[in-house]
Formats: sequence, structure tokens, C-alpha cells
Amino acid sequence: MSLQNFNLWFNIIFFLSGVYLVYRLPQRLPITVTILIMIMSLAIALGLDHTIGAPPIDLYDTNIKPWLTLPEILTWGMYPISGYLYIYLYEKLKVRGYFIPLFILCWSTFGTLFEELAKTFKVFVYKDWAIRYSFLVYLFTQLLTTIVFKILMNTYRKMVKDKKVFREY
Repeated sequence: MSLQNFNLWFNIIFFLSGVYLVYRLPQRLPITVTILIMIMSLAIALGLDHTIGAPPIDLYDTNIKPWLTLPEILTWGMYPISGYLYIYLYEKLKVRGYFIPLFILCWSTFGTLFEELAKTFKVFVYKDWAIRYSFLVYLFTQLLTTIVFKILMNTYRKMVKDKKVFREY
């Protein structure tokens, strides 16, 4: 089996597993908040992939070929799933106060380890990039996601209270 086939199977297995997990988890969040978090997660990832991962900076490629392929699309699909699972666990565990930085640190470590595994399957092909940079990116993006989630939920709760939107969950 070629490396490209391993890459494709890695992406298929993790994408479908993620979709299944998201589908099977009990709904905890308003659908509008869920969609916005998933879109934001995808936008951040694509923004980085198409700025620092493309010429002239070109620090890495996603997947084996530097152009759009099926594994690339599946990789993109993993970002919204990851963002949703992050927020889902954040809400389910009721992370508050001093535990927020610990939660962000743990999820960033998990993301970095998953990326290292993905790198083994050539989901990421580093040029002038190192995994330690990814950890810093994860720290920043998880912090940003947490802040945006809190803003979205506060806005949602206010709108429900003011009867401008019906409760979705």
C-alpha cells in the first residue's frame, strides 16, 4: 500500500469517526452556536493553511500533494469537528476559573500529539515548520475559540431572555 493510500485511509477513518462521534453525542449547545464554532474552526485552519502554508511563506503542505485532493478535503472536515469537540467538552466538564488555562493547555497538547500522528501519515509535510510552533498555534486558537464561545453563549442567552430567539436545546 502506498503512502498516499495510508494518508487517505488515515483521513477517512478519523473524519468518519469524528462525524460519528459528533452525531452520537447528546446535544448540549444551541445549533446556531455549534455552527458558528465549527465555521470559525474551519476558517482559522484554512486561513493558516493558505497563508503560512502557501507561497511565499510556504512552511508546510497539507497532505502529500500541495494541491486540492480528497484527503485534503477530509482534513479540512476534521477542523470543525475538533472545534466542536473542544467546546462540547468545555461545556460538559463545566470548565471555569483557574481550570480554563489548564483545559486549554491539555487540549493544545492533545492537538499537538494528534498532529504529530497525522504528520507520520503525511497529512502534514513540514518544510520550515516544527511541531512546537503548532503547540503555540493551538494555544492561541483554543483561547480565541473559548472567548468567542463565551461571547456567543452570552449573546444567545440574552436573546432567549429578551424573547428574540427560541431556545434551541
